[in-house]
Parts: sequence; structure tokens; C-alpha cells
Amino acid sequence: MKKKIELSGGLKEMVTYCTAIYELDSDVDAEMINDIIKQSPIFENKSFSTSVLGTVQRTTVNRSSKVFIKGNRVTLQIRYEILRVVDIEPTQKDEDWIQSDISHLLKHFELLLAPIE
Repeated sequence: MKKKIELSGGLKEMVTYCTAIYELDSDVDAEMINDIIKQSPIFENKSFSTSVLGTVQRTTVNRSSKVFIKGNRVTLQIRYEILRVVDIEPTQKDEDWIQSDISHLLKHFELLLAPIE
């Protein structure tokens, strides 16, 4: 399986993008992969909040993901949008959390693709 992963954006842009393209040796069962992704609690579009200890200040991160399949090429795109709920700046902790979440999602996605080959 060949793969190419591109990350862009970050705290300064208030949005992070991830595109992961996988080329497998044979065509992919698009219906099966799409069913798994649609019903998966792991890949669902979701909002997460990180809070500052002892305060009501928080940062909200919205995550959305989508899969595109054509022949033997599978593309996963993930977008993280950082929303400030109150007047605080996102921190490196928020950036680290997003990077960690991307890493974990890619591991789970690659696990889904592995038995197909």
C-alpha cells in the first residue's frame, strides 16, 4: 500500500487540514468502507472542548472527516477548526491534541484498509 499524507494549517490559521491518499494493489469495496466510516464512532464529525483549569474559559475544536474512493485509490480528508468561546488564545496543548488525534485516526483508518490488500 502506497500512502501520502499532507498536513497544513495550525494555531495561527485556526484550522488544520489533513489529506491522506492511499493506493492499494486492487480496487476497494467502496460501499463497505463508506458504511464503516458512516457508522463509526471514531470517524464521526464532532466538537471537542478543552478547558482552562479552574475557569469557565474553553476552546472548542470542530472535527469533520470525509472519505473518497475511486478504484484502488482511497482518500481521507480531515478538517479541524478551532473556535474560541471566550477571549483566550489556543495553546500549544490544543495543537498537540489535534496532532495526536490525527495520528490516531490515521492508524485506525490504515487498519481498516490493511485486510483489503
